Amino acid sequence: SPTGRTKSDIYALAACTKRGEFSTSKQRERMRALIESLANPTKDPAVHPTLIGTWELVYESSGYPFRSSPFFWAVGKLLGEQADFFYSAHDHQTSIFGGGCGACLQRIGAGTLESDCIVQASLGVPLIGFSPVFGGFGSVITKGTIRTVNGDTIGMTLASLSTTVRQDDASVLPALNFLNGATVPVGELMNRITDGSSEVKMRITYLDDELRVSELEDGTQLVYRRVEAE
Repeated sequence: SPTGRTKSDIYALAACTKRGEFSTSKQRERMRALIESLANPTKDPAVHPTLIGTWELVYESSGYPFRSSPFFWAVGKLLGEQADFFYSAHDHQTSIFGGGCGACLQRIGAGTLESDCIVQASLGVPLIGFSPVFGGFGSVITKGTIRTVNGDTIGMTLASLSTTVRQDDASVLPALNFLNGATVPVGELMNRITDGSSEVKMRITYLDDELRVSELEDGTQLVYRRVEAE
């Protein structure tokens, strides 16, 4: 079917550009055209039961897959025009010595959204070389409460956000094991900077049983595929 072919083209382009991280301007334009050619088969996707489940990011249009996390939606809202500089700096910081962002999941339930981004942290000695001395994997889990703004949009209150750090291999940096499972009430911290009633929004522009396309307030597009819950 035409929709099936378009979805296949989306998956292929997402794969060859590494979720959009290495996409050229023409490839980004091509992806946007593919996405916008999809006719949403689901009425009022923000309240449809198909939205519930676990979704894995396959493409992010600005080139920063960690923006799947609502923590970075909130940062973007707070920083405004300075947000791109922050995203670039964060991307550089996490990629030093071969580190980076792995799989990004969103678990959406009734009134909740949880983001789980796998990260690889590595340490090295620049004067010797850029190969990591050691590294390990962990997860940054951000969750909060969501509400229905309208038929295709959900909102998350900044004050509801919390972030938990999970170290997958506790033997890599045993001195930091005390941080494993630690939860930071980032929403409370943001509440000191801005109005805690402020919220970030995500619009769902396409939803079916296997594919979801969402759009952030700044126009950034995120494409997800449904996966089985772990």
